[in-house]
Amino acid sequence: MKEYKLHEPKSLANFKLGEFDEPTALDYEVKIQVKAVSLNYRDWALANGWFGYPGEKLPMIPFSDAAGVVTEVGKGVTRFQLGDRVAVNFFPDWADGAFTAAKVHRSLGGSTDGVLAEYVAFPESAVVKVPDSFSFEEAAAFPCAGVTAWHSLVEQAQLRPGDTVLLQGTGGVSIFGLQIAKLFGAQVIITSGSDEKLAQAKALGADHLINYKTTPNWEDKVRELTQGEGALYILEVAGQLARSLRALKAGGTVFQIGQVSPSDEAPNLRMVPLLTQRLQGIYVGSTQMLADLLKAFDTNQVKPVISEVFDFDKVPDALAHMGSGAHFGKIVVRVG
Repeated sequence: MKEYKLHEPKSLANFKLGEFDEPTALDYEVKIQVKAVSLNYRDWALANGWFGYPGEKLPMIPFSDAAGVVTEVGKGVTRFQLGDRVAVNFFPDWADGAFTAAKVHRSLGGSTDGVLAEYVAFPESAVVKVPDSFSFEEAAAFPCAGVTAWHSLVEQAQLRPGDTVLLQGTGGVSIFGLQIAKLFGAQVIITSGSDEKLAQAKALGADHLINYKTTPNWEDKVRELTQGEGALYILEVAGQLARSLRALKAGGTVFQIGQVSPSDEAPNLRMVPLLTQRLQGIYVGSTQMLADLLKAFDTNQVKPVISEVFDFDKVPDALAHMGSGAHFGKIVVRVG
């Protein structure tokens, strides 16, 4: 089969496609013919060597998000059969329940081999069935970005109608956050440096739009839009924690998810009073969260937003598109 591997030293030049033996399904595992994978900013950063994981071993199969068809089931598998359409969870060892260090020790395409291959094999507890309403390209968009937004707004925030959510940018997590927030009847404020992307966000239901290039002090605008109170929940993906804290309502929560661009405020971050506020780290989520997210979108006839689809031999182009920041929503690679 064909699969990509990231070699030492990490760089886009060492991101290579090759021929390898197919995996086999061990006991309690399913083998999957991968039909589509999606990209996350983490994949771009790892491919460029910007960060790594303790004890990681290269070469490594990159990327974490995949959907495909079950082609083999190992001894003891009870939940899947040949031909099932499935998606794989970001953490193969976090099936359900609360976060623990052991459950997130292995992350696909990071601390262990990922999914950028024609065939993969994983424990059945790390796999969920995909509703027929989703194409493989759509199903592959959910596992990392979608579950991260779901974990934040549904599992942790327990979002209610009328709550105000602030989203940063128009990448995968933020657009999933927008769709989830509107499912629950929340008010959404979204930022972007592009008026065109803001218009796309408005078409998806965003209530208030802020161009951070023309309104650099966007935290003040957030307070203005909320009658001085601030947003109750903020998905912090942009490395702008100081501004996010100033835009946060008393009693609110900043969900610290990622850092697309480093904050020039970090060295001078002055802690605002946090006695009635909360900073919550979010690291994707469980297989059960992925199943719940797919069910919610399927039931409400909501589709993930896909920016571009690339062929399997064009993964370097897909990574370059991710690095350009030109996408709105998810970037997907069609594998088979």
